[in-house]
Amino acid sequence: MSDYSTSLKSLGRAPRLRRPLLSRLLGSADARLFILVLPLLVFVLVTVVLPVGQFLARAIDNSAIAKNLPLTAASLAEWQPGATLPDGPAFAAFAADTRAAAERQTLGQLAQSLNQQLTGSRNLIIKSGTVTPMMAADMPPEVVKTTLLAKLPGLADPRLWSLFKTGHSQFTDFYLLQSLDLERDGAGAIVSVTADRAIFRAAIWRTIIISLNVTLLCALLALPVAHVLAAAKPPYAGILLALVLFPLWTSLLVRTVSWIIILQGEGPVNTALQFLHVIDQPLHLVYTRGSLYIAMVQVLLPLMILSILAVVVKLPKELVRAAGSLGANWWQTYWRIQLPLIAPGIVTGAGIVFVFALGYYITPALIGGPQDQMLSSYVASFTNKTLNWGLAAALAVQLLLILGVAMLAWVAFQRVGRRKA
Repeated sequence: MSDYSTSLKSLGRAPRLRRPLLSRLLGSADARLFILVLPLLVFVLVTVVLPVGQFLARAIDNSAIAKNLPLTAASLAEWQPGATLPDGPAFAAFAADTRAAAERQTLGQLAQSLNQQLTGSRNLIIKSGTVTPMMAADMPPEVVKTTLLAKLPGLADPRLWSLFKTGHSQFTDFYLLQSLDLERDGAGAIVSVTADRAIFRAAIWRTIIISLNVTLLCALLALPVAHVLAAAKPPYAGILLALVLFPLWTSLLVRTVSWIIILQGEGPVNTALQFLHVIDQPLHLVYTRGSLYIAMVQVLLPLMILSILAVVVKLPKELVRAAGSLGANWWQTYWRIQLPLIAPGIVTGAGIVFVFALGYYITPALIGGPQDQMLSSYVASFTNKTLNWGLAAALAVQLLLILGVAMLAWVAFQRVGRRKA
């Protein structure tokens, strides 16, 4: 009887239809959210990730030499860089490669790439495009060597042949080493460049120090302002907040130029000091490290204020009253109760300000002195003026590494704060 009733129930039950896999995937909440943000992800990938990745790849790109000097690089496989020149077959291969590059009209690219690594080699390569096509292809290698050395004396430099030898690879470490004031000597060992050429390590440290100082100044100035905004009552709170946001509504170029006008010799600051007989001669305030700090802090301070304000407005006022009732003065209350609670906002604002300060270019270029230029200024110069994209990309890699270290430190600090909490 039980078997009979069970069979009847199974016959009366409606069959369960399995939904297609795509329908099940699209039916989940996570999948729907992913579909909503997919256009943004594609936009960021196409407009940011790919262009930036292609630019950074130039830091290790050696394709100009590898594509134009394949025979020369192959003939130098057994040659050891030093004081001696390679044998005749290498000169014959160089003649064949430059002759082919001249026919392909890529000799200019080769000359530019070599000149970036060895100053003065551009004219030699360009001239080789007129010398080698006039030489017979079946000329004996030693005769080719003698002829080229007579017509192109620059080929007697072993350093140039060391560069030719790097053509066996599509990649090079030259630009990355140069961005750290390093290079390879004749034996291939990594050594520091001469003192008169060492500029980039100082620029890296200068960029870090300026960014850290600007971040610290912004934090010190933003704390009292955030407390005033949090305690202000309408309509004064809205007016004060508008004054804080006003610099963000003004062009960065306009704000920087306005500081040049204010701080110049005949500007309002010097005029007021002379009128009050504080000084006799105008002070040199513009184009200094101090003027750079003033301009950068004025631009980035609102970002720090807003980050701290978002935390200050949520502070429980009962804790302050409780601390006072237990005998704590205002400093003890602030240092031991309020400040630890505000710390997440300070850390968030510091991260934002530091990242923005690292990439500053317009402000240091306009209001800073020659010794105040940051790493972004060199990136822009090598990109737009000298067209040395390899070195510009290498310096951008250094900026990216600094940013990566800063982000790791920020994440570590956040984790330590959560554990203590």
